[in-house]
Amino acid sequence: MTITKKLAAKALLVATLATTTFGGASLAAAPAGQDVPEIQVSGTATRSLAPSYAMLTLGITSQDASVNTAKNANDRVMSDLISRLTAMGITKNNIQTSNISINPNYDYNANNTRNRNTITGYTVSNTVNVKITDINKVGKVIDAAVASGATNVNSLNFENDVTQALNDQLTTEAIKNARHQAEIIAAALGRSVGGVKNVSISGTQSYEMDNLPRMYKLAASMSTATPVEGGSTTVTKNASITFYLQ
Repeated sequence: MTITKKLAAKALLVATLATTTFGGASLAAAPAGQDVPEIQVSGTATRSLAPSYAMLTLGITSQDASVNTAKNANDRVMSDLISRLTAMGITKNNIQTSNISINPNYDYNANNTRNRNTITGYTVSNTVNVKITDINKVGKVIDAAVASGATNVNSLNFENDVTQALNDQLTTEAIKNARHQAEIIAAALGRSVGGVKNVSISGTQSYEMDNLPRMYKLAASMSTATPVEGGSTTVTKNASITFYLQ
């Protein structure tokens, strides 16, 4: 074989490695001037944990022909709700107002000599986010909201505080998982894993949602306590690594 043909065959081999994909891993050529292919793999590490706190979003909606009457009624309910929550041991720094709105209500079918929509009243809404650090109190907090006059449960999320120790452990496991995949693929290609070109680490946390319909209208009174199950949270760490192949 001539020198020219040998160089062409060698270039073809590098190009083939550079464009071959294996599941979640891909091979690519090294930077210009280097006759070393690369492989990119992704590793994952996951833990399921009991939630350490819950985030509950409550809403209060009031309507009246007078905007002042609607607002005053809404303010009374919210003040009573906050008093009940603090009495249950929920500190005010764990109660945060997320939205306040005042909107006119129109009668679009009313006849008006000036051909304008007629305002029939006003709707005042107030929404708060409540952080509940004692999972066993979630049902009681919902019951307290009903008793105070709250009209909506907008959402309920169970979440978890991830410690630095757990975060470090998941990062290590994700990297080891990525390297293991790289070694398996490299061995199948008759090669070995070389140095690291780059690493990217990302983390996500997913939550179990309580089965409460969004914007669910609370009953005026409840004869039984609200049953709530926290389920579990899932913490995931991802590592994307590019290795050189030898």
